[in-house]
Amino acid sequence: MTKANILNIGLGALIVTFSVIYFIIANKISYNFKGDFVSDLYDLKMEAISTQAQIYGENNQDLFNEEKDVYITVDELAQNNYVINSEGKVIDPRDETKTLNDLKIKLTKQDDKVVAKILG
Repeated sequence: MTKANILNIGLGALIVTFSVIYFIIANKISYNFKGDFVSDLYDLKMEAISTQAQIYGENNQDLFNEEKDVYITVDELAQNNYVINSEGKVIDPRDETKTLNDLKIKLTKQDDKVVAKILG
């Protein structure tokens, strides 16, 4: 065997070794990135509902004529096209057979700003 052949065999073995190590590490790392996407989607939907409720309150200042706190439901937001819905239903991403329409939201007017808090 010549030096070139030995060098090529050694280089090939080194490449194979690094490739195997790379795929083992990449496989283990990829499992670390798997998350609870349903829970994340639910959290994002709740944030969007809260933001849209705040906008709804700011656009409907007459709600606060008698009280500084007003209670609405997600269903009201859906009926007024403030949240994305499917035929009036706001689907719960955790269980697609259920809706979020019955969730109550407390709107509080503080000075010129409206704060929304989802209850329950």
